[in-house]
Amino acid sequence: MPLPDFIRDQPELMFGLDIFVQAFGDLNTCRQTGMGVGPIPWTAIQEYCDLIDGSDDFKRDLHYHIRRLDHAFLAWCNDRNKESPK
Repeated sequence: MPLPDFIRDQPELMFGLDIFVQAFGDLNTCRQTGMGVGPIPWTAIQEYCDLIDGSDDFKRDLHYHIRRLDHAFLAWCNDRNKESPK
């Protein structure tokens, strides 16, 4: 049985970036949903940083990467909703 396209065509991550993808997956559960999908709260990212207990540089990097991933995810959700029949 062939692999689905989203697995077969997944991008390769640079070494060390996998921790941000894992964090995004964990933090994705913190977003509010209802009439639509909301962003991951800043406080949830900060609490995640506090649990990891990394350096200040790492915490800044985590905030940066989670925000960029979240922005791309929300754009994807919005595009997907525009394509859906009403």
